[in-house]
Amino acid sequence: MRRTSYFGNPWIGMFIKTNDSVTMLPIDSVNKLDAAVAASLKTEIVKVGMADSNLLGIYTAMNSNGVVLPNIARKEEMALLKKSGLNVHISEARDNALGNNIAVNDKGGIINPHIPRAEAKVMEDVLGVELVPMKIGEYSTVGSACIATNTGFLAHYGCSEHDLKELRGALKVDGNKGTVNTGTGFVSYGAVVNRNGYVVGEKTTAFEIGRLEEALGLIR
Repeated sequence: MRRTSYFGNPWIGMFIKTNDSVTMLPIDSVNKLDAAVAASLKTEIVKVGMADSNLLGIYTAMNSNGVVLPNIARKEEMALLKKSGLNVHISEARDNALGNNIAVNDKGGIINPHIPRAEAKVMEDVLGVELVPMKIGEYSTVGSACIATNTGFLAHYGCSEHDLKELRGALKVDGNKGTVNTGTGFVSYGAVVNRNGYVVGEKTTAFEIGRLEEALGLIR
């Protein structure tokens, strides 16, 4: 585990995306952050932009099978990710913030119900899993309100018991609700997690970390 930040910003999940073998970091990330991520997540590091943006966590959805990029992605960015062995798809969805709208692991996923079903089907082919349309509490931006890995999930504290049951069915892992960065329910903004470990925003409390570790199956 590492508490860290991106140039003093504790919302590290906005800037970093990972699966169990590859982690995308912004091109301008500094050595201290690179080292923290590598030590905790134990993956290959790929430094890439997204149409020159550093908001990789906001713009992309990824599991071990593939990565879905927004329609603003450039060919050279797509090519760089393909070199890591990932299936790469550039989405035609109008909403470019795919990381906000999809939470996915290698077993299943959830998607904003407003994403057209035809486009969701293409994403399913790339990611190799079913994407179940649903909300978490009142939020349709389910990717911002949930972190999913192959060992568990952490969802927004506003998640109901019914939502938790639906999440367990869709993601095919157990999980729970919690917060990051001292009380924020949009958990994917403040933590980056895979089955190997995690990094969290530097404002995340010890209680929040304990909850995250339990929900995501990281207590060993």
